[in-house]
Amino acid sequence: MKNIMVSIVTLILMAAINYVVSRMIGWNFIDFALFVGLASAIIIRFFTSTGGLSSNMVRMQTQAITGIKVDEEKQTFKPTYAYYAALVYTAASFIGIIIYYREYFL
Repeated sequence: MKNIMVSIVTLILMAAINYVVSRMIGWNFIDFALFVGLASAIIIRFFTSTGGLSSNMVRMQTQAITGIKVDEEKQTFKPTYAYYAALVYTAASFIGIIIYYREYFL
């Protein structure tokens, strides 16, 4: 039940961000949907993964300051339901863009 709520809240939050941005700029809702979905998926992946560039920078600074060698952490990513919701939003927005602009593509 918690996972479903996380997915729903993620989808509502992305739609709200998309609505606010599209109204501020004065464009259609569908025009920003793909970018909001992609940005959300990238942000969720960056903040839920371990290891990587930011962890290595902190590890190197700690080693330089203390002189104590810290083992390197392997980069891992365990997808969350919010990440899957962002991917679904991105895929749905991509399909929506193709349908909405089908005459432009053909």
